[in-house]
Amino acid sequence: GAQAATTPAKLASKYGDGFVSSASHPELAQQYGNVGTSNPYTGAARPGTAVVSTVAKAPVSGTLDPNKITELASNHQPIKDGLVGLASSLATVHLTPIDKKQLSEGEKGIAVLLKRLSRGDIDPEVAAKVANMVSALGNQDYMTAASIQTGLVNSDWRDNKDWLKGIKFLIQLSTKKLAN
Repeated sequence: GAQAATTPAKLASKYGDGFVSSASHPELAQQYGNVGTSNPYTGAARPGTAVVSTVAKAPVSGTLDPNKITELASNHQPIKDGLVGLASSLATVHLTPIDKKQLSEGEKGIAVLLKRLSRGDIDPEVAAKVANMVSALGNQDYMTAASIQTGLVNSDWRDNKDWLKGIKFLIQLSTKKLAN
């Protein structure tokens, strides 16, 4: 019994605060039965490790290359044509460094949107709203396009945030640089 009484006292006096954890003292881990939890880096098979396996979707890269865009359903073709055309138009006007960054973000948004459309990853109702937004952009009705984009942000942000922000930048740039 004398040995057990001196061990905690020795450990407590080392820190001076009275708190001792088995994380830094394997002998305490052994004593209290939480062996294997004292070093989280010894491997994944240790007791107490939660194994979480999720089936992750393939990542959607945000690089816009109009020549490499996957085939879209015919009803989504106007979305592709309108957005790629808009990005091309914006690339020809004088852009400040901030504008160029926004255009780059916009192109990423287009790339992600088109890839997700080609995979059937976008809700048909959302795709219909995007088609209306692109139609408004084509008619230089930037207020309507912005309103549709804001509506999508408010209703469908969680599932579509990966491209909605980029599209917002495109609308802002279009309003600033292409409005007559």
